[in-house]
Amino acid sequence: MFKEILAAVFSHFKIGSFAKDVNGKSVLTSDQKVELTEKWGEKFVESFLKDLEAYEENPPSAEDATALKKAQDDLQKLQAEHDAYKKGAQKKEQDLQAKVDTLSDDPEKDPDVEGKGKPGARKQFAADMKLAHNLMLDAEFEGTPISADTSIDTTELRSEFGKYISSERMEIVRALTHKVNSVQYMKTIVTDKTVWRASKAIITSVVQQFVAKWTPSGKGKFTPIEIVQRKHKINVPITPADIMDDVIGYLYDEGLEPKDMPIVKYIVTQLVLPKVDEDREMLLLATGKYVALANDINDGDAAQETGKSMDGYCTILEDQKALKDAADPAAAPINWLLDGVTLTPENIVDKMNEAADSVAPLYKRKKMFIHADPDLITMYNRAYQKLFPNTKNEDGKKNKLDFTNFTFAELDGMTGVGHFFITPKENFIHLLSKNKGASKIFMQGENYDVKVFAEYREAVGFAVAEALFAYVKPGV
Repeated sequence: MFKEILAAVFSHFKIGSFAKDVNGKSVLTSDQKVELTEKWGEKFVESFLKDLEAYEENPPSAEDATALKKAQDDLQKLQAEHDAYKKGAQKKEQDLQAKVDTLSDDPEKDPDVEGKGKPGARKQFAADMKLAHNLMLDAEFEGTPISADTSIDTTELRSEFGKYISSERMEIVRALTHKVNSVQYMKTIVTDKTVWRASKAIITSVVQQFVAKWTPSGKGKFTPIEIVQRKHKINVPITPADIMDDVIGYLYDEGLEPKDMPIVKYIVTQLVLPKVDEDREMLLLATGKYVALANDINDGDAAQETGKSMDGYCTILEDQKALKDAADPAAAPINWLLDGVTLTPENIVDKMNEAADSVAPLYKRKKMFIHADPDLITMYNRAYQKLFPNTKNEDGKKNKLDFTNFTFAELDGMTGVGHFFITPKENFIHLLSKNKGASKIFMQGENYDVKVFAEYREAVGFAVAEALFAYVKPGV
């Protein structure tokens, strides 16, 4: 082993022998000692010198000397290859860094809007500034207005609308059904089923003492509540000439140029989608009540009132509570809280504690939200502050029910209904269509007016009755 070490040291210094002292023994110079210490450590140098002394007390044979010379030559060859590789790697690194520096100095090029870049890349929409409505916007922006009554061609507007929708389709589909206030607390399931039912059961405890007999436990508690996925539509008539001033104002507020903010984008992002969000949250997801349409509807007939195209989660609770009160066998076994109790500022603190205590032990350990009418939460907070005026909310914005794992979460759509419910997020369901073709948005032009159409599928509900703990205000 020492011969290999000696060959490595010789190879490192590129020598064939060491200097000799007055007694003819090999020694290391002070520089060699320092260099070896820096490379392999002080202990190595000490051991090496001892082994070198012992080695020279028994001079190597001619065969050993030849083996030593061969080992040294091999090491020198390997060292030369390593040095060449290291030099090549350093050169590649320098070339790469030079390329990075060069690219960093060049301005970034705009993507190819014709889609000649990476396969599957989304085409970027650019307004056609040759079209009359965009020319009018540009003129208005520059302070040389053109008469809207004679300059807007709804055929051109419809054509550009189609191109915009094509390039921004996925963003628009997401915007139609994105997370409004209440949806953030739900589990979203994407499916093409028109009627969805939960398929996972909730069971009781399963561990028991061993006995060499079959004694089944874990009795199933599983009552799925079906959710019907409904189809909704949007029919919005717009007169482009009437909104041009609004578009110009928006351009000024946003600091954009007409070519970056075409009128079709304004129609979609500023007129249609924000109203869809408001309708979903305040009139559909919570309090919507499905009413089937008549079979004799014709073009031009009055639209059905918003809020009747699906059942909201509050409506589902109210309908199930009515079935329960009527002792209808179709009623789902929901855990009803504070049955018949009217909540008031005088009793709400005690009654909310009572409701929390009524939650089954299996769920008390879970961190869950008390989804409630915002007015009820305000009533509770004021009553609590009146009872405990010196108590501060140590959780900041969190509004937690004392000594529980439950936190209040007000849902805007529940405002004024007077209900609340407690359930795991995975039991509070939001359904969307898997088929992206079910979400459509398009435009028709007619004289000076345009008609904006949109369609999408959406529904809400609860998966399993046994995991739902709910209070419905009496008299609803």
